Amino acid sequence: MAEAIRPGKGIAYIHWGNSWQLRSFQDFRHYIDDLIYINDLPRLDLSSYAAVVMPDAMDAAAPQPHAEQLNAYLHGGGFLVVCLQGHADWIDIPGLEWTPGNCRDWLWWTKGERLEVSLSEPHHPITESMPLSHMSWHWGGSYNVPEGARSILEIDDGRGSLFLDFPALPGGGRLLLATLDPHSHNGQRFMPATTRFLRSFYPWLNRELGIERPARNRFTYLQCSHVPSEWHPDGLEESLRHTGFETLFAPLYQLGPDLLDGTDTLYIPSSHDEFFLKSRANDLLAFLERGGDLIIAAEPCQPWLPFMAPFHAVPPRPFANIKVRLRDDRFGIFSDLGDGFDAWKGIFGQYARGWTDPPPGAIWLTDIGPEHDPKPADWIWQYPTRTGRGGYVFMHNGDNMTRYPDRGPKKEALLANIAVALRKLSIGELLF
Repeated sequence: MAEAIRPGKGIAYIHWGNSWQLRSFQDFRHYIDDLIYINDLPRLDLSSYAAVVMPDAMDAAAPQPHAEQLNAYLHGGGFLVVCLQGHADWIDIPGLEWTPGNCRDWLWWTKGERLEVSLSEPHHPITESMPLSHMSWHWGGSYNVPEGARSILEIDDGRGSLFLDFPALPGGGRLLLATLDPHSHNGQRFMPATTRFLRSFYPWLNRELGIERPARNRFTYLQCSHVPSEWHPDGLEESLRHTGFETLFAPLYQLGPDLLDGTDTLYIPSSHDEFFLKSRANDLLAFLERGGDLIIAAEPCQPWLPFMAPFHAVPPRPFANIKVRLRDDRFGIFSDLGDGFDAWKGIFGQYARGWTDPPPGAIWLTDIGPEHDPKPADWIWQYPTRTGRGGYVFMHNGDNMTRYPDRGPKKEALLANIAVALRKLSIGELLF
């Protein structure tokens, strides 16, 4: 899964192939520039990076063959971040000692008890972004605080530090060293504090390095039909603006690399030219490959992307078959729209009349069809790539979503809600 290395002072993430490491990279890829397999280190020049992250869940022996290269980076002015490496005897820091140990009670969090850790005094500046609750679960031993180090988090009664900053090493380098294991537990989708840690840490690291990331707020509505309500839907631009998006309305036949380079989220309404879209399949797949998000409203007859499938209608009688029901709203897309979100002018069946089979790994969001045999009217899926950077596809198997819901305080909010959810997924504010 080695990613092509780009020049510039970005952030590298070194992994050992562990699934938890890779999943955490996918979650927070917005804040990281390159994914590097540890066995590829000998062919790389780490000096091109402003920071190098070595996440927890690394096999203890894996860094040893690369110790000279990693220490050369650190003492040559690099910023190295290392999590849960045990005694980390490959790190060249005079006087650094590791002591095994862990929390008194692994089940402290189930008993309403306080974990025996505290922020070091005076508080390190990182704690302005990361409160104690973001660092409290358990640990893998502790370190002393050698000369030149500053403790961030420590065990009560002076029993060692769990998070150290070496801000000014000889040669101008910097080391952040922690016995915490946020990447492994976040990657396992276990222990919410670890996700809070990473959601705080990666934006902090970027700010600390002066790195600004794109806001991912460019939304393009592909104009496919010259019906006025389809060509430029009323209220869409305003609803997107309220959520921080800049909206571009672009005719279908302008779709190509230049248009896609200028957008983060592309919406394709339901009445469109399938032959033309199939001719642009490679451009759309390249867009997904680099992290673009795609929202599709469609009832495909001739599927125009390789992961799409033909549309199937559900039996229209009884009418309850075409009442869409929520199955999984973990992303908060439908939560504020009310039960009648799918009834345009009170008519069920316009929103969706059937389904398409989702690809493996997709999340089934809404049901349509008989209660005893429901089908997915809406699903969401991350496009798989070697680098873990693939964008998200929201597939709506029905009509143009710009008209739903058509009443209530969240009128015309559905498409904006979807766009916000995809943006949050892309920057780690939501987990897939």
